[in-house]
Amino acid sequence: MGSCPYCESPTMDGDTICYSCGRVLASSRIMNERIGMQLDRHSGANTYKMTTAPKRRGYVQTDRGRSKNILKGGRNRFRTLVMLGLVAFIMLSPQAREHILSEVGDLKEFLENPTLGYMVYDIDADYTLNRIVSATNGDNTPSSMLENLPISPDIKALEGEASTFVYTDGTNPSPNQLIQDVTEIKLIIDGQTINIPLEGIPPRMVADKITTANGHEVWWPGTSGNGEDFCIGGPCVKVRVNLGPSESTTYEYQTTIKTKSYTWDGDSGNILPTVPGFTSGITSETSGTFADFENRGDGVREDTFTDAKWYNKNRLDQYDYAIDGAAANVIAAVASVESNLPEGNDNVYDFVRGVFDYIRDNIQYDDDAPSPSRSGPSCLGAGIGDCDEQTNAFLSMLRVRGVPGWYVFGVLSSQSFTQWEAHAWGYIQLPMSDEWCNEMNIDLNTCFVEASVDVTNNKWLLHTSSALIDWIEKPDPTGTYINAFYRPISHIHNSNGDGIDRDRTFDTVGAINYGGGKFPVYQ
Repeated sequence: MGSCPYCESPTMDGDTICYSCGRVLASSRIMNERIGMQLDRHSGANTYKMTTAPKRRGYVQTDRGRSKNILKGGRNRFRTLVMLGLVAFIMLSPQAREHILSEVGDLKEFLENPTLGYMVYDIDADYTLNRIVSATNGDNTPSSMLENLPISPDIKALEGEASTFVYTDGTNPSPNQLIQDVTEIKLIIDGQTINIPLEGIPPRMVADKITTANGHEVWWPGTSGNGEDFCIGGPCVKVRVNLGPSESTTYEYQTTIKTKSYTWDGDSGNILPTVPGFTSGITSETSGTFADFENRGDGVREDTFTDAKWYNKNRLDQYDYAIDGAAANVIAAVASVESNLPEGNDNVYDFVRGVFDYIRDNIQYDDDAPSPSRSGPSCLGAGIGDCDEQTNAFLSMLRVRGVPGWYVFGVLSSQSFTQWEAHAWGYIQLPMSDEWCNEMNIDLNTCFVEASVDVTNNKWLLHTSSALIDWIEKPDPTGTYINAFYRPISHIHNSNGDGIDRDRTFDTVGAINYGGGKFPVYQ
C-alpha cells in the first residue's frame, strides 16, 4: 500500500490514478523513462550530457548533442504572420488601402519606417531620375571642370546573355528577363535640352561637340580611344564647364527607366514567391560546391573575379587593396562563419549566406566614412562602414574561398522615391549542383545564377525597383575601369590652383508609376 503524492490518500499497488483526487500516478517505470529521455542515449552514459557554450545567439545544445536555434521558430512564425498581413493589405484596392492608412497611422509608419523590421518594395516602377549638378568658380580668373556622366545601361537577370538556362532535352532556353530598361536620357544645360542616344550609340566625338550659349561643351565619345576625350570602362556623357571669375552654372542629367524587382533566391523563407525570378532561383538544397565554378559560364567569373587582392587605392592604413582575402582578420571572420556550418561544408549558397549574415550582424553603417574608403579588412576591424566599405568586406571574405564577386554602382532611392543617394553593392556567381542540373536537363555550363547582393540594405540575391544601376564592373586586370568610375571629374586649375566647387543632388521628375504589387523584405 502507498499514498498519493498529491492528496496523501491511501493507494493500492498497481493503481494508475488516485481514486480520491483523480490525478494520474506515474509508475516507477514511467518516471525512469522520463529521466532516461534526458540522458545521452547515444553513448549509453548514465549522467546528463554536458553542453557546450552556444556559438551563436539563440543556439543551444540538446541532450542528443545537436545544435538547435530556439529563436528560429518564433521569429519565423512572427515573420510569416506579418508578411501575410502585409500581403493582405497590399492586395486590397487602392481605395481600401487609402482608407486604412488614413485610419491607422501606425500601419503607415510601419510600412515607411525600416527600423520597424520590414522594408516594402514595389515590383514594378517607372520614373525619371534627375541628377542636378551645380558648379561655381570662386576665383578671379577663368577655370574649367570636365565631368563624366555614366550612361545607364539596360540590365538583364543574367548580364550579357540572351537566355539563362539552356536545356539538353530540346526544351527552349529560359528567357532572360529585362530588369532595367532605359527609355530616355537627356541633358539640360544653359536652357538647352540635349537628347543622349541610348547606350551612347551612335557616339558623338569631341571634334563634333555641342557648345552651349555660355561656352560649355558636351559630347559622348564611347570607349574606342584613349585620353580624356574618351570614356573609360563604359559609355558616358562628357560635360566640360567653362566658367569665368565668380561665375556659376547648373545642369540636369535625367535618366528615365522602367525597372522591376527581381530575385535569384528560391527560398520562400527569404522572399515571397510572387517576386519575379523566384521560380528559377537557387536554394541551399540546389546549390553546387566550390569546385563547380570552373564548369559554369566557361569559368570566366572564376578567372576574373577571385583574386585574393584587388583594386589598390593607396589607402591610409596597411591594407592598400579594397578587396583583400589574404588579410588575417578576413580569414578569421571566414573561420567564424564556417564554425556555424557543418564540418567540411562545400555548399556555396550556405557559405555566402553565412558571410552575408556576418556582415549584417557585425558591421554598423557609417554616415561619415573616410576618404579614401576603408578596405575590407579595415571595415571588419573597425566594425563600421558605408556601402562601399561593407561591400569591400563582403567581397574580401568571398575571395578567401574563391567565390566570384564584383562591384556594381548606381543610385538608390527610399521606398517613396523621394530621397536618393549614390550607392555601391555587389554581384556574385552561384552554381547549382550537378545533380540538380542533370535532373532538370540543364546544360552544366549554364546552370548558375549571377545575382545582386546588397549587404547594407539586407537585399540577399535581390534587385529592387528602387535601385538604378549605372555600371557593373567589367573584367580589367589593371583596375583602370573601376578607378575611372570612382574619379569622374577632372579640373583645369587657374593660377591659384583652386578650381571649381561642385555640388550634386538627386530628385525625380514627373510622376512615378507603380505596378505589379508590393512585397516586404525582413530587416
